[in-house]
Amino acid sequence: MIKSQRITSKYFNKSKFEDIKSILKQIAIHKNMLSLHIFNNKALLLNKEGIDKLKSDYKIIKNDYISSWNIQREMQMLIDKYLTTLKKITQNRRIRIQSKMIIVKYKVNTKSHKKGDTKEFEIKFKSTKLSGLVKYLAYLDFNKPLEEQIFNENILSVLEYFKAKPYFNRILNLSKQIQGNILSKVKLKEIPEYSSIMLSSSVNTAHISIDDTNSLYKHWFNFKMKNIKDENGNRVKKFLRLPIQINNKYHKIKDWIGKEFVLNLSLKQNKVNISTTIEEPEPVFKSFNKAEGLDINVKHNFAVLSNGKNFDYDGELVKGIANELLMLDKIGMQNLNDKQLKKMQKLYRKLQWYISLEIHHILDYCEQNNITDLVVENLLFRDRLGVINEEFNIKYSRLLKLLRLSDVKNMLKRQAEKRGIRIHITPSQYSSITCECGSIDKDNRTTQEIFKCKICGHKENADLHSAKMLKDRLFANVLREGLHNLDDFGRLIPKKLNKYAIKLMLEKRFELICSS
Repeated sequence: MIKSQRITSKYFNKSKFEDIKSILKQIAIHKNMLSLHIFNNKALLLNKEGIDKLKSDYKIIKNDYISSWNIQREMQMLIDKYLTTLKKITQNRRIRIQSKMIIVKYKVNTKSHKKGDTKEFEIKFKSTKLSGLVKYLAYLDFNKPLEEQIFNENILSVLEYFKAKPYFNRILNLSKQIQGNILSKVKLKEIPEYSSIMLSSSVNTAHISIDDTNSLYKHWFNFKMKNIKDENGNRVKKFLRLPIQINNKYHKIKDWIGKEFVLNLSLKQNKVNISTTIEEPEPVFKSFNKAEGLDINVKHNFAVLSNGKNFDYDGELVKGIANELLMLDKIGMQNLNDKQLKKMQKLYRKLQWYISLEIHHILDYCEQNNITDLVVENLLFRDRLGVINEEFNIKYSRLLKLLRLSDVKNMLKRQAEKRGIRIHITPSQYSSITCECGSIDKDNRTTQEIFKCKICGHKENADLHSAKMLKDRLFANVLREGLHNLDDFGRLIPKKLNKYAIKLMLEKRFELICSS
């Protein structure tokens, strides 16, 4: 299994450090120029021919110090980042035709609704040859003949069929509109003052060496930049040699045989980080013994297990960090000075350390109580996105984005993997508003604290109830198989399903309970 690993340099002389900062500053300037070029020509990202054209455009940057290979590599990485963004925008975009609307009304008066009120509303869609053609055209260059860009005979025949129709221009305009909408969502990627740089073992002769003759520093990271002219006009190689900190227990230097390294400043900007990839053994998980659902939130506690165990957190600490981040957020990221940026980075380091510590306590409890499997939501805080946090008077979505807590499940997964505990990820939809009786209604949870079913009257702590519903998705066959796939280690990973499909699956699960 391939994993990344990072080594940090020891303190070194000021002149050498300024050389490193100069390289990272130059590459940042170049990357911003390349990023702007990609952004201004983002329509080229829609097809392979355009992407190849963009990749060759790295030649617009020329530098006497940084090699063409380095610039080309950074260009490819920038294009990959833009393509990742574009993929996220388009992956859930389905072009379909509305087929019908389903409206189900209440036939009699109930406790909560009157006769004639809408009980269910759903729009049904279907895919046709026309919708398929519109989607295909949305990724073509409209300045070139369409036929020259289509290599699929079936698509060509559909195109020829609709070209004969009087409304073909409307089809083209719709495709152009969809393309414009997709591209409008791609934002310019701005690079900070000091960026990272990719170094190659072949181009930059980047490698780690051991110097047994040096009494202070044994391990060194070495690399060179492009040959440059000295004061006499002679070509010379600029070598850089950095002492690095090695933890023999954690860093397996013999495995640092990667052909490429990434060099960047530490968050404190007083050291240099060097990263590469290493080969590590596959994780080994414990035999299944006990599973629990885990609901994570930032209201009254950090997390709740489905067995009732609460994991509290230092509310004053998190509140203090959040308040300081709110003040910096009001100033605006682009307007922060160096001192404010360093303060913000320090706050995020402190917060990440604290969240990691909370996760450590959860996993300690799991090991002590023989819990081998945990089920958590894919989007841990989705149910709270429309709710105002009373303490900060802002939406939970804004607070959670500010605190960068959306990655908690991945932090949990990484730490659990080292302990042999499986983390199962399940879709977040309806987990907090579904009752054991089968009722799925947003009115079941009118507050963040209490769950109370409108049908059967079941009432309990909302976070505990949510954790129980998450656990059910592992043990109920129809939910386990219908909502998830399995990875190579037997962990649940959510299928790409819309909320309607997930709701139908949940309803099917409770229908099976009632019929048994």
